[in-house]
Amino acid sequence: MIQELVWATSLTLMAVLALVFIWVAFKARIELPDYGPAIASAYQKRTWLFGLAMVILIWANYRTLSHLPYVSSSAAQGSAATVQPVEVVGNQWSWTITPSNLKAGQTAEFHVTSTDVNHGFAVYDPDMRIVAQTQAMPGYINKLRYTFTKPGTYRVLCLEYCGVAHHQMAADITVAAR
Repeated sequence: MIQELVWATSLTLMAVLALVFIWVAFKARIELPDYGPAIASAYQKRTWLFGLAMVILIWANYRTLSHLPYVSSSAAQGSAATVQPVEVVGNQWSWTITPSNLKAGQTAEFHVTSTDVNHGFAVYDPDMRIVAQTQAMPGYINKLRYTFTKPGTYRVLCLEYCGVAHHQMAADITVAAR
């Protein structure tokens, strides 16, 4: 619930800031000395390039920020039957993952927490490319959904330095074919 509130507030403030910026830019008409048609043409192109850059940036933000892997409360209620819950507990210097055997094609919802300090829960595919990650924090449960598309052994590593044996904090998730 709090994530949706923070998300909506952030989007609203970004939109207000963009509108204020655009309003100030259009109101700030500065009379320039007559440097000739070449300079006037350059200023006109700059205005159009600025507008194009704003459209591209808004589109890029929409495309990237609208597909975050974190679970909203409304999404969690709607499709509980198709999601396999996975409990993840981080503690110095190990992961407890229950269950650790999953099926390819089925969405796993990781409930990630910690018993001691912050840990970075990162899932790596069999080629050691990161495919999903979130924070494991004491007293809080982060929910992360990921659909494993291919079978294999996925590696879980800690991305947050958590002490002297941080480099040994690893676990495996086995993903079987359907």
